[in-house]
Amino acid sequence: MPIFSQVDKVERAEQAVDRKHIEGSDEGAGRKIVFQLSHPDSKAWDGLLRQLNNIKEGWPQAEMEVVVHSGAIGFLKSDNTDQAAEIRDLSRRGVVFAACENTMKRKNITPDDMIDVAKFVRMGIGEVVIKQDEGWAYIKASP
Repeated sequence: MPIFSQVDKVERAEQAVDRKHIEGSDEGAGRKIVFQLSHPDSKAWDGLLRQLNNIKEGWPQAEMEVVVHSGAIGFLKSDNTDQAAEIRDLSRRGVVFAACENTMKRKNITPDDMIDVAKFVRMGIGEVVIKQDEGWAYIKASP
């Protein structure tokens, strides 16, 4: 067998191993993803929920946090009945939903106005920066 064939076989085998890893066969253990949600459009909110469910299905062990601020703060308000059940379900599955206290203060929203599973962070953008500094992958939710 020519030497080039053996080298080619090894490279193809290595690529197959890499491809298997890329396809998510690892259940997501060790993967950390932070989502930024700032858009007021409920289409962005619905799209985000689909993404979160897809990731949890493919990588059930992945850590995820959704940082909600600015125009999207209504996503986590307790009077948002359209997405509340799905937010609670994802929270039970380990997704953290963090509301920006700066946005809440600016919009005169109290913690009592928020869905029961919401966590609170002082600065939404600051939380995203911290997560990125810690090696979390970043995704901006948009419509």
